Amino acid sequence: MIVPPPKRPRSTEDNILPLINVVFLLLIFFMLAGVLTQSPPFSLTPPSSVETEDSAQLESRVLSISADGELAMSGERIDDAALREALADWPDDKPLQIRADGGLKASELTAVFDLLRELGIAEVNLLTRHDDS
Repeated sequence: MIVPPPKRPRSTEDNILPLINVVFLLLIFFMLAGVLTQSPPFSLTPPSSVETEDSAQLESRVLSISADGELAMSGERIDDAALREALADWPDDKPLQIRADGGLKASELTAVFDLLRELGIAEVNLLTRHDDS
């Protein structure tokens, strides 16, 4: 006669361990995913807009402009001469993404647009945050 092994009672640890494993995997995932975006080296408050577009088409190289007119490209501060070098090989079919501070004067933004026109960049996208009002 075969005697079955005695059943051991289930403890709450058996149910908790897989949950802890999943929580740690999620923690690692969000730590890695949070580093993927690059923030500008200065504080920006983007202007609001009512329309929004699909953000999947945004390119990784973004021109950032602070409220006092400082420029940054891909997270590094640059001047006008360095901007000319960085955008010299910009493809004609890609619009340049611009993230400007909401307090930036229109005259300073126009000066940047004039510089971009000189460089042959025909299309720009001014990034804003979506306002639900």
